Amino acid sequence: MKNAHRLVLFAAVVVIMIMLANFYGRVMGAQSPDGRAIFVVNCAVCHQPNGQGGGPYPPLAGNPDVNAVDSANVIATVLNGRTGPITVNGTQYGGNMPSWRGQLSNAQIAAVLTYVRTAWGNSGPAVSEDQVAAARSPEALSGAALFAAKCAVCHQALGQGSDAFPPLAGNPVVTASDPSAMIAVIVNGRSGPLTVNGKAFNAQMPTWKGTLTNADIASVATYVRSAWGNNASPVTEQQVAAAGAPVSVSVGASIFAKNCAACHGANGQGGIGPALAGNPHVNINNPGNMLATIIRGRNLMPSWRGQLAASDIASVATFIRSSWGNNVPAVSVEDVTAIKQ
Repeated sequence: MKNAHRLVLFAAVVVIMIMLANFYGRVMGAQSPDGRAIFVVNCAVCHQPNGQGGGPYPPLAGNPDVNAVDSANVIATVLNGRTGPITVNGTQYGGNMPSWRGQLSNAQIAAVLTYVRTAWGNSGPAVSEDQVAAARSPEALSGAALFAAKCAVCHQALGQGSDAFPPLAGNPVVTASDPSAMIAVIVNGRSGPLTVNGKAFNAQMPTWKGTLTNADIASVATYVRSAWGNNASPVTEQQVAAAGAPVSVSVGASIFAKNCAACHGANGQGGIGPALAGNPHVNINNPGNMLATIIRGRNLMPSWRGQLAASDIASVATFIRSSWGNNVPAVSVEDVTAIKQ
């Protein structure tokens, strides 16, 4: 009799365990992103459903970077995007890879990368959500490191400047209580003669917005304002965001060089993508169709929604519409926000 009770109890426990397993399986299944579905919706248009790539876009099937044991590079590419030529299995490709940082979650990126690394004969290890999370929020470069990487070649390691480029150490614009003038120069760039502490300089300062984030600009500005005997207040992201005009042709030029020139050519002459110089799609008074293409993407043109701010899209569109012989009205932030996402 006791054995019978034990068997009944055991059977009941087994049934409960199966039910719980099925329940959690359904819940987890509902919550786990489908890597293949994400690939089909977001990636197959460029890399093809069979991962073979095409045109300017490299194959993922048999791609050494995709199959690498260390997934750091492929995770960084999906998170941050990539521009410029890349060579895969001896063939060079120049397609622009958009950043998926603001469009896919850590779990979705992990799922699609795991799918890509195991499909079409690939045999790379799975990618975990934790790996993507760690790559998404790495320790930011300090202001000192950014200065060394981006600024020291012109302004010198100790901020002493050169015959062409002004010093930053002891520079009144740098040490001013109000940092807005300094920030505006970093954000928008500057050309033309400049006098610092009685000495004239005439080198060009490039536009860094579109190349550095607001956080990066705030970090490097804070470093410069506190180094080499400078003793000025730190700079915030909000101050950087407020600097300069909302729509700037110089900012647009910087964004174009970083994100668009690889496909459309440095002079808008086209290449992988169509020419923008003299393009009827560009040269009409109403910029709506052009903006819709930038925001939503079209054919091989990626969507820049979620990757560029409305002011940046307005700036790059204005730059395109006023360059290489194009001569149509500027684009406003309101023009951009009026486009349905």
